[in-house]
Amino acid sequence: MKKVILITGGSSELGKKIVEKFSNDGDIVYMATRNTNKLEVNRNRIRAIKLDITKDGDCKEAVAKIIKREGKLDILVNVAGHSLAGPTLDFTAEDYLSILNINVVGTFRIIQQVVPYMAERKCGRIINITSLSGLVAFPNFGLYSSSKFALEALGLSLRYELAKNNVWITNIAPGAIKSETEKENTIPHKTAREKFKFLGSLMPMVTTNKIADKVLEITKMKRPPPSLILGTDAKMIYHLQKFLPSSFWDSLQLFVWNRK
Repeated sequence: MKKVILITGGSSELGKKIVEKFSNDGDIVYMATRNTNKLEVNRNRIRAIKLDITKDGDCKEAVAKIIKREGKLDILVNVAGHSLAGPTLDFTAEDYLSILNINVVGTFRIIQQVVPYMAERKCGRIINITSLSGLVAFPNFGLYSSSKFALEALGLSLRYELAKNNVWITNIAPGAIKSETEKENTIPHKTAREKFKFLGSLMPMVTTNKIADKVLEITKMKRPPPSLILGTDAKMIYHLQKFLPSSFWDSLQLFVWNRK
């Protein structure tokens, strides 16, 4: 039987790749985005649906439309998100509230709408795309990192609350994602890869294709894991931070950050 999937942030590069994987697998995919006018979709298996996760009404209406048309919703993949980089205290309180609303509260809104239908059928899978920045805090990413830390906590808390209904939540934390298109660099500082050229070879970026493959794989598991770290850089940095003495990790962070 075909599964029905809702993917938020469906028009993003990662979102499109995940949509493609599920569609190729024969599933019915709802590609959610704030603006559906510019999307070209295959109406047989890929369906565009308007959704702004910062609005309660949008979340309720989008899920209701899917249930009315399909009678069920098997999988939710939360890709929608926003990033901010720069000196943390240069941002305003409004900037902070905005990114929390998108990255955390927005995910909460859509989960809150889909869970009753999943719980009723005793079947559901929810995947949150978080970030290495939700596991390890880096300078100049204070707002983004704290929003992703909050999303990690939300996913883990809900996992244990919903497991009794066979609704399983998994957080996937990728490292730096390799873009397939040329994008302007919006990070206002030199990255560690720019400061230390060897890191590019030592810690290659993870591809959208690899993330999408893992999302598909997880949704087919009877009991998916609570969390997963993807990317060589994410795995290395997370484990270094976890197992190195805190004073050594602190000195390492300061060394990298202050390197010109």
